[in-house]
Amino acid sequence: MYIYYPSCNFQRFFPETAKKIRAYLKTQEDVKIAGCCHVTNSLPQEGDVIVTVCMSCMHILEEVRADIPQINLFELLLTRKDFPWPDLQKEKITVQDCFRARGYHSLQDAVRECLIRANAVPVEMEHNRDEEIYDGAFLFHDPYPQNMKEAPKYYKEYLPAHVTIVPKEEWPEKFRQHAALYTTDRVVCYCNTCTTSAREGGANAFHLAELLF
Repeated sequence: MYIYYPSCNFQRFFPETAKKIRAYLKTQEDVKIAGCCHVTNSLPQEGDVIVTVCMSCMHILEEVRADIPQINLFELLLTRKDFPWPDLQKEKITVQDCFRARGYHSLQDAVRECLIRANAVPVEMEHNRDEEIYDGAFLFHDPYPQNMKEAPKYYKEYLPAHVTIVPKEEWPEKFRQHAALYTTDRVVCYCNTCTTSAREGGANAFHLAELLF
């Protein structure tokens, strides 16, 4: 059984898309919908596969439930024969990778394959995939205490060395500088923070799930 974690932040930032995802997954007999990744419950169990749509949930569940394999929502969609892919009419769309997706090659590949199946043309940035240093505002402040407690290997041991503290009043200019790097009208992200920060910088940015649903 696939166990989908809908992400509290994703539901808050993209409520309509979150509802559409939930409605679609309820039609899939091999998918169950869980709650918050911070809450311990009976899901998932041995033999299940965790499905995430959030970078933070991904890293937390990878440590909290290290016994359970994990994929991303976009990897799951690629296995669905009934998914109604939209037609983006060969539009060139910039792919904004996320720092926290470094090393997650199946996720990086799935994002691009989803765009192709939606009849779009993925446009790569100069620094992408495992060279990506962008994560919106996420790398401008210390990791959240709860994340460090639940996933210490990533958030306490690995992430701090990559954080550069930036005063909040300077964030908008940082976002604008990064948005100036985009060369297409629309940009697709697959991280909550990347999407919201790109929008604050003036980019016509969308979470990939928004385009697909």
